[in-house]
Amino acid sequence: RDRHALLRLVALAAASSALHANWFRRRGSKYPLRQIAQRIGVGAPWTAPKFVWAFAWRSHRRLLPLLHRWDAAAPENTCVNLQVLWLKAIAGDRAAYELLPRGTRTAVRWPFRLLYPRLHHQNVLMRSAYLDDAVLGELAGLDPADCAVVALGAGFCTRAARLFGDTAHRTAELDLPAVVAQKRALAARYETHAPADAYVPADLAADGVAAALDDAVRGRSHVVFILEALLIYLEDDAARRLLRAARATNATSVSLCFADRLPMPGVDEADARAVLADAGFELGDYLPKPGLARHMGVARRVG
Repeated sequence: RDRHALLRLVALAAASSALHANWFRRRGSKYPLRQIAQRIGVGAPWTAPKFVWAFAWRSHRRLLPLLHRWDAAAPENTCVNLQVLWLKAIAGDRAAYELLPRGTRTAVRWPFRLLYPRLHHQNVLMRSAYLDDAVLGELAGLDPADCAVVALGAGFCTRAARLFGDTAHRTAELDLPAVVAQKRALAARYETHAPADAYVPADLAADGVAAALDDAVRGRSHVVFILEALLIYLEDDAARRLLRAARATNATSVSLCFADRLPMPGVDEADARAVLADAGFELGDYLPKPGLARHMGVARRVG
């Protein structure tokens, strides 16, 4: 009996030690974080222990009802859309700031936003900055009037407003009907930015998504699809179906600019290349980063 009790005690101690080590492990320690951030051109997030990141995330989520207590638009935090909107505002996204309630958004205006440690908002800034450069790179040299920029699972994305509000590019955002309705209400708040050309309601995990993609593209010859933290919410089979549907779009050229989790384990570039090749794309640029949306890159349709 004493021997069994001792074995249980040893097992408990081992489990507690492993949990303690994981809890205090610094986030981003598995990646060359500074080199990744330097390549993107932004400051690196703070490699704080995981419990600090977890505390900041939970605290922010619990504050959302108070921050939107008097918000007539009453947006929901579907797939953390609302939380990420605030993070983008903290990171300096002026368009995101304009979508927030006039009263409580003061908490993230300049210079108050400088007080927030570089945690989740800096991680979001990394992927946003990467995608901005990737999308503009894919459109360089093309006739804007013949190009479509389509955000899949856009949530409360502000890229169309920030980058293309005064251009001839067609911009479209696709998401679930409830999210699209909320985005329309929020977009009415833009003060110095223009909303996307189209908000298309669609369940991107369902079969028959091709019609929604065609509605978004509207016959443009060059299409750039943006995947920002969408596939992380889809089953692997649904993610692969969506990639193939994007590839089948009726256009001269189709590009994917992604900061997401491809349907694969790990972050190995060879695996990413194989997943995209199976969907009919050739991987160009690739850069992993910490977080759920850990695969960043650019891929182009083959053929």
